[in-house]
Amino acid sequence: MRLAALSLAAALACVLPAKGQDMIGHGGPVGALDLGADVLLSGGFDTRAILWDRDNATARNITRFHEGNVTAVALLEQGQFATAGQDGRIAIWNEEGRAPVFATDAGISAVASLAVSDDGAFIAAGFWDGRVQVLELGRAELTEQTAHSDRVTGLGFLPSGDLVTVGGDLRLARWGRNMELQARIDLPDLPNGLAITQGRIAVIFADGALRLFSDMGDLLPERFLTDRPLVALAATNADVAAGAIDGTVWLLTGADLSQRQMFAAAQGPVWALALDGQQVFTSGNDGAIRRWSLADGRALGGAPAEVAQEYTDDSRGAEIWQSCAVCHSLSPDDHRRAGPSLHGIFGTPIASQTGYDYSSALRDLDIVWTKRTVAELFEYGPEAYTPGSRMPEQRIGDSADRQALVEFLDRAAQ
Repeated sequence: MRLAALSLAAALACVLPAKGQDMIGHGGPVGALDLGADVLLSGGFDTRAILWDRDNATARNITRFHEGNVTAVALLEQGQFATAGQDGRIAIWNEEGRAPVFATDAGISAVASLAVSDDGAFIAAGFWDGRVQVLELGRAELTEQTAHSDRVTGLGFLPSGDLVTVGGDLRLARWGRNMELQARIDLPDLPNGLAITQGRIAVIFADGALRLFSDMGDLLPERFLTDRPLVALAATNADVAAGAIDGTVWLLTGADLSQRQMFAAAQGPVWALALDGQQVFTSGNDGAIRRWSLADGRALGGAPAEVAQEYTDDSRGAEIWQSCAVCHSLSPDDHRRAGPSLHGIFGTPIASQTGYDYSSALRDLDIVWTKRTVAELFEYGPEAYTPGSRMPEQRIGDSADRQALVEFLDRAAQ
């Protein structure tokens, strides 16, 4: 029996057209975004990077390569993209690739951020131990430099090709093509991110300020936006977006940081931002990527928090299901999420739902989904029970909770 929708808003969320929807698919916080002409790339705490069709809000490619969080992402030329992670690795992918075409070895420190040069020839990675690596993409050659005595909290390429970095040592540094130091200045507070706008350096700080610096580090306009730490930043030549730990987003002009709009994007932190001339994309703890109007800060997509409560019967199993609903639907026609629909799952072989591109490893498994096998999946975890799955690693330790979930699915997924 299909259960009633929790509210009219939740019901409407199920039938909204895909175009303009928010993007629902990660199984946890999303901390990295990059925006292209027709795609958006996201990286999450669920170890996955997702390449989205930005208009239809559908996943073109879902990768799971890194051990731990995907901490940074970047779109490259010729349809390629880059991911970096908690494992210290940088991976280069083709748009439809299931494995990277190039990857660095696992490192001793997590990657904090990525940046691509304007000519597309270089990609730079900043690490938590203060190192910076610059990869020349055409030759797959790495240059490494210890840039800061504490973690690198942001980096970006100037139009000249020089690299700018900021770090937990409260310093900003400019580096030449061969990573020779050009300039270094002290900063007034802890920097939490960096972006380039109109050839100048925008930096967000833990004291709630957004400051502009010249390409040589001279302080230009600064704006104290909040008394909360700013934790996310994105910029184009015309606009700058900054996000705070409390979910507030400010839209400002790139020229003088005059405020255009301010809106509440989430009930928790905004961990990542991306923007173009018309839209702003935000991500936070709930695994959803929301879109907003750059002109007036108006929400443009559906409401992911309501979609996650599409089905409920106020049981313990329904409560546990809310975490599953970030990636899965119980509707047979909902293919917008990162995982397959679970409608009619019991009695079907693994990797057999229509409308979803399963991994080859999953197709080779001999499992039929029953109450017992679904409970075992969450007892042992996807890594052990369904190796090769793109499902983020998660377990339900309490046997009563596992039973409550499968009983809910037995009622709701028919």
